[in-house]
Amino acid sequence: MGAESHLVPGRLAKGSRCFGAWFGHELVGYGWLSSKPEWIGEVQLEIAPAAREAYVWNCVTLAPHRRKGVFRSVVTSVVAKAAEEGLARLWIASSEDIGQNSLLKAGFVPVVHFDTATRFGLRWRKVAPVDGVDPGLAVAARGAMSIKPGSSLHISRKRSH
Repeated sequence: MGAESHLVPGRLAKGSRCFGAWFGHELVGYGWLSSKPEWIGEVQLEIAPAAREAYVWNCVTLAPHRRKGVFRSVVTSVVAKAAEEGLARLWIASSEDIGQNSLLKAGFVPVVHFDTATRFGLRWRKVAPVDGVDPGLAVAARGAMSIKPGSSLHISRKRSH
């Protein structure tokens, strides 16, 4: 886990679970699952999944193993375990088009779109539902993140999980 390895004990202590992808004895990728509040650094928001929901986050494929299906394997394994445990809904955040095909194949659908920018210590954020998304799903997503549609400006905050 490289630069983030010091965060692992705290993440595990608060109930987050890590899923790893291995090639022999070598860790090639990982991802986290949490049913408790987590920080989404890309948009500087906290997500608090409702009962029977969880948040999939920090899915990483280590550099030498990229473009080999590791991300897809991690995500589909997390989704399968969550279904086995009876979780009704999973949330995941994605930057740009990274892994979009894998996320769609794993059953995720785009719900909310964020535009963000940080300048002079301020974070501008615009939130909008994805065209054609089920309105109830968009409401649930906004509720999980305690956000409203439209634009907002906040002091930029760095925070780690």
